[in-house]
Amino acid sequence: MPKTRAVKIVFVGGGSYNWCPTILCDLIREPALEGAQVVLLDLDVGAAGEIAAAAEAIAAALGRRFTFTATTDQTSAFAGADFVLITISTGGLDAVAHDLAVPERYGILHTVGDTSGPGGWSRSLRNIPVFVQLSQAIEQHAPNAVVLNYTNPMATLTGVFGACSNLRTVGLCHGVFGTYRVLEQLFDVEERDLTVRFGGTNHFFWVTDFSVRGESGYPLLRQRLADESIDGALAQGDADEMGFHSHHALFDDLYRRTGYLGYAGDRHTAEFLPGLLTAAAFAENRFKLERTTVAQRREGQIKARQRALDLASGACEPFERSRETAVDILRASVTNTPFTDVVNLANIGQIDNLPRGAIVETPGRVDAHGFAPITIGALPECLADMVRPHCDVQLMTLDAGLRGDLELALEALAADPLCADLDAGDVRRMGLELIDANRGLLPQFQ
Repeated sequence: MPKTRAVKIVFVGGGSYNWCPTILCDLIREPALEGAQVVLLDLDVGAAGEIAAAAEAIAAALGRRFTFTATTDQTSAFAGADFVLITISTGGLDAVAHDLAVPERYGILHTVGDTSGPGGWSRSLRNIPVFVQLSQAIEQHAPNAVVLNYTNPMATLTGVFGACSNLRTVGLCHGVFGTYRVLEQLFDVEERDLTVRFGGTNHFFWVTDFSVRGESGYPLLRQRLADESIDGALAQGDADEMGFHSHHALFDDLYRRTGYLGYAGDRHTAEFLPGLLTAAAFAENRFKLERTTVAQRREGQIKARQRALDLASGACEPFERSRETAVDILRASVTNTPFTDVVNLANIGQIDNLPRGAIVETPGRVDAHGFAPITIGALPECLADMVRPHCDVQLMTLDAGLRGDLELALEALAADPLCADLDAGDVRRMGLELIDANRGLLPQFQ
């Protein structure tokens, strides 16, 4: 992408207090992107304005040149955009409250509720119409733009762009970095000392092989742990990039049972496996699972907004460079310097034994041409058997949401492993309750 003009970067959900300050700090620190025009597009222009003020203060503190604009106007925002980053949550926390409360009445106690199970299904369906409209608007006004999606459910919503546009699109998530972090602590190494092969679906990936300073990793791991648990071997506790604490008891159990490491965040992993989110399972809670409530999320939003205000006032120093890869992708595209990291892309064979077309998470190469997944081959069948049903549900939910097919949507919900212990009538009633709770956000089912 020749730099004959200022690069234009649009944040959809530019008023996101959780995501935008971190990514903007990364962006402002990147010399290859200096001079960029940054547009913060949000229905809440007040929030976007506060983020813009924070970004201006960060740029001034670091001595960098950027322009920041807050707006609600899609047409002007997308016109000529080079990059679009999406960090939205249709319906906000009021809708999330339904995603958690309705399944709980049917015996499913979500720990997060944003990716799989009935909560993820509900979130998918209300976001799909918004993503369809975004894909069409971006393609109309910025057909050459590169789209980076951070919104969950990652797989389903990234899939909307493939179904409705020809835009170069990738889904981004920091989950793999959590597993890297565990390996770094266990072996007292840095990320550059590790080579990791992984694959699966977002929030449910598996490390099929890894090495530590060139030496085969799994034999080293067996020797390192011996009879000790992963939590017992770690020198310190762990929290994800959003600040939520997670134990590793399920992570450890799955490693012992399968021989492979997965996602270190048990809060997410538990939502892909049947039988772990029932009242009886929580009463025993052998995996020390923690539920993230709506009240905790509201408190987190308040704290995140205060951090943004502190950045704007100078009471808070600009954040150090994060491990998010959005800015690395922008730099690779602008400078045509290839970059390899975690990508969520449509499966064209990079994971041979998962459904084609499903959005899967693997390493991938990024350059000025876009994104190319790196083939990891077939997952071991014991892992593929767990991941494959979620890919099928993802594809069914996407199809139902695009077509406005309520019966197909309910079939997708019934096929989700988290609903395996419910009878068909309860699954249907739960699905219809969630549809009713989201009625104003589901034009495809009107």
